[in-house]
Amino acid sequence: MRDKIISASLIYRKIEGKLSAVEEERFEAWLKEGLEHREYYERMRRMYQQENVQDVGIGGIQDVWEVFEKRVQGQRKIERKRRWMWAMSAAASVAIVLCCCLFVYYRANTEQKVNVAVQKIVPGQYNAVLEMADGSTYQLGEQQYSLQEKTGNQIKVDSTLLSYLPVNKRSDVLQDIIYNKLSVPRGGEYRIELEDGTKVWINSASRLRYPVVFSDDTREVYLEGEAYFEVQRDEARPFIVHSGEQKVTVLGTSFGISCYASEANDYTTLVSGKVKVDFERGKQSFVLEPGMQVAYSKESGIAIDRKVNVAEFVAWKSGKYIFKQKRLEDILVTLSRWYDFEVFYREEDVKEVLFSGELRRFDDFSYLLRLIERTSDVKFVIDKKVVQVMR
Repeated sequence: MRDKIISASLIYRKIEGKLSAVEEERFEAWLKEGLEHREYYERMRRMYQQENVQDVGIGGIQDVWEVFEKRVQGQRKIERKRRWMWAMSAAASVAIVLCCCLFVYYRANTEQKVNVAVQKIVPGQYNAVLEMADGSTYQLGEQQYSLQEKTGNQIKVDSTLLSYLPVNKRSDVLQDIIYNKLSVPRGGEYRIELEDGTKVWINSASRLRYPVVFSDDTREVYLEGEAYFEVQRDEARPFIVHSGEQKVTVLGTSFGISCYASEANDYTTLVSGKVKVDFERGKQSFVLEPGMQVAYSKESGIAIDRKVNVAEFVAWKSGKYIFKQKRLEDILVTLSRWYDFEVFYREEDVKEVLFSGELRRFDDFSYLLRLIERTSDVKFVIDKKVVQVMR
């Protein structure tokens, strides 16, 4: 209270203009101590103007200060109440927004689960499209039926195989070579038996262009993608496969070719017999023995031959995948053609993870991913038809 009386005394002297320089500094310092001091000063100044200063004693000063403090405290309570009300309103708003978000998320997540169920990643199946020379097309893989070429050739179709029956070579149909195309989509596989008895297994995302009837001096086909050949031996007519930059010439043998446009390398892998592989670019030529492979780099144009485990490259035709210290990115590229999915990598370095193992081609896709997870430092998340890969 003594400080308040001193302050009141200073206020009176301030109002009357009787403060010394030292008192003026003291008053200004007091005034700056808080907003309530300035308000107190204004209240005392108004009281000074309305009443006789001489009649204002200690009690009056105390009364003025107490009234002022009550008003300030009341104002503070109001401000606290306002802040509390604002906080509660904000909390309620956040709660409403959160509830809405949770509802949307739950609904979206539920719909996503439904979509995942609808768009489940499943193994491929026997499926292909036959495009004949006259432009007509046939969907293969579901029904059994027979077709007849304009040349008179009979074609037998079942769920897994397209086969051409032998023809009379002395027929006039041999004057012109007629080519058909057999296209296998992603998530598909199909087989064909050509009119000479050669059998071809065509892998996913691949196409074979072949003659309905071979000529008398050669047998030539054109491959895009991947296929396995079991060539019927015929010393008078070499069998030639044109695939990318390479030309593979055989008499009678078993071998695999992988020549996807999207991949950096092409491969020819010999299982049995003997083949000659020629590359126009670089003028390179190789003669392969069983267990050998030629790997061709599209970027450099250089081919090399090497000894390999042929099962790693041709086991797909027998319903298996065999990987030996294979990069994860290369494995998923191979699997994506058969199971028809896309891949998203959350970290680039995860592509370089190496994996070894044997997977069955018709196993459930999720099961295959779990096998890879157990033996490597990766994790997979399936979102519809996209596989996310992370550490």
